[in-house]
Amino acid sequence: RAASRAHRGQPALDHMVGRSDAIRQLKSDIAKIAPQNVPVLIVGESGTGKELAAQAIHALSRQANNRLVFVNAAAMPPGLVETELFGYEAGAFTGAERAGRKGKFELADHGSLFFDEVGDMPLEIQVKLLRVMQDGGYERVGGSRPLHSDFRLISATNRNFKELIAEGKFRLDLYYRISGVTIRTPSLRERLDDLPLLVRRFLDDFAEKHRSPNKGIGKGVIEFLAERSWPGNVRQLLHEVEKAMIFSDGPDIAIEDFRHILSTLDDFDGETASAPLPSGSLRDAVAELEKSMIHDALRRYRGNKKRVAEELGISRAYLYKVLGGTQPDE
Repeated sequence: RAASRAHRGQPALDHMVGRSDAIRQLKSDIAKIAPQNVPVLIVGESGTGKELAAQAIHALSRQANNRLVFVNAAAMPPGLVETELFGYEAGAFTGAERAGRKGKFELADHGSLFFDEVGDMPLEIQVKLLRVMQDGGYERVGGSRPLHSDFRLISATNRNFKELIAEGKFRLDLYYRISGVTIRTPSLRERLDDLPLLVRRFLDDFAEKHRSPNKGIGKGVIEFLAERSWPGNVRQLLHEVEKAMIFSDGPDIAIEDFRHILSTLDDFDGETASAPLPSGSLRDAVAELEKSMIHDALRRYRGNKKRVAEELGISRAYLYKVLGGTQPDE
């Protein structure tokens, strides 16, 4: 049975594109955790693929033959929490469906329940979730018949739980309940080796979705993308590649097709280059001249920090220091 689950769940793991050490570790963790019927908490920055990780856990779990039910904890209106989670009986309130309605807990019975953005869950929802997790029992709104749901809970967040708990915004007892096992989805900065595979996948998917000719990856594109900071991670990369596909006229996407990234660089560099030199000490003037030369080189090399450091004869570590950031791991 374990081998059969692994075979069925492989497509879900394949959707997690990459061969970097970071993504290999994540896939390995998922393969070990999924068959164990324990709650899983997925942490990671926004856009790192937490939903894909949840889908893979479900696909490799004992609940794989049943539903994976999604709940966005941050988007649930407080007034509709009970009806969304517990469901309701016929005639429970004005406007209720005649046959009543199943809630998320009921739909997830013998399956998995994925609570996305669980760190943003209002306290009143936290209390209700905790009660169900304690024994699985609940009632529909407007009903008195006891119901029971046996589901695998998978939660995800990009929030810092230590801070939330210290500020009284998240219950400590619920945190212990949802974090039977915790895994982390790596940021794109930690898996830059996966850029060629990710860009290729996004190009293929875009061409298939829009029934348009597929494109290659032009010279220097991967290096250009590797120099970006990617605060939105893989999701941001996906959007930028799709926009580059739209603007591309040739057989390959080129650096020039990433117009939004380039325009952002131009705006930033233009503001810096036009800044007047300070009227203070010589040291301040030299520092400003140094920044001006760096930003001028960044424009000419389209943000390629490696090329900039080589031209100016400085280390990349010093370049990142001048720019006010930290040097990424090599």
